[in-house]
Amino acid sequence: MVTSTSTTESSADVAYRKLRQMLCRGELVPGQRLSQSRLGRQLGCSSMPVVEAMRRLESEGVLLKQARKQAIVRRLSEKDLEGLYLLREAIESVAARLAAKRVTPEETQVLQKLAEAFERDVEANHDSGETDIAIHRHIAACACCPLLNEELDRLLLIEQTAGRSFNSEVEQICNPHCHRALVQAIIDHDADSAEYLMKRHIQSGYAEVQRIVATQTIKPRRTRRASQS
Repeated sequence: MVTSTSTTESSADVAYRKLRQMLCRGELVPGQRLSQSRLGRQLGCSSMPVVEAMRRLESEGVLLKQARKQAIVRRLSEKDLEGLYLLREAIESVAARLAAKRVTPEETQVLQKLAEAFERDVEANHDSGETDIAIHRHIAACACCPLLNEELDRLLLIEQTAGRSFNSEVEQICNPHCHRALVQAIIDHDADSAEYLMKRHIQSGYAEVQRIVATQTIKPRRTRRASQS
């Protein structure tokens, strides 16, 4: 007798996927408190799948656990940002080196198309965030190192959700050709250059984020007296 293996998602998997989509789309913003019961009503499921989905997102660092069956969407502090980019620099520079060694002709074609799409998006002032993330994830996938890929996916999710307040500003000042040399180094199987260029690329991104965070921090606030006049 042949038994078939079901590929149907569990209710917890569905809740996790939907909750993650809400976070990525900005429907749940950094600092927002989340209630299990309210999320259950929004997602159309019982509380248990929501509990499991929230626990999974807590373990990934996207949500922070609160009392009374609540959680809060993570908001990145300056120290969080430093740690995030140091980890990305370490992981992605290695990923770029491995990708340059292991990338296949088919994968280089995909990488080239993604880089071209990114340049078109930036030059047309379209949202380039998703394409940027796709490039970094594809490079990691080309490295053929599952644990590295999983960790980078977690870090990118944290940046995409908890870092939403500055991501849009980074996109507005982004150089459309910022991936070009890196992509070419990977296509040329130049591992040393790919590692170096990825490291510089991440460092440059962090410098822009620091500048934006500093600008947000020093924005003048109206005093109570001024607001009442």
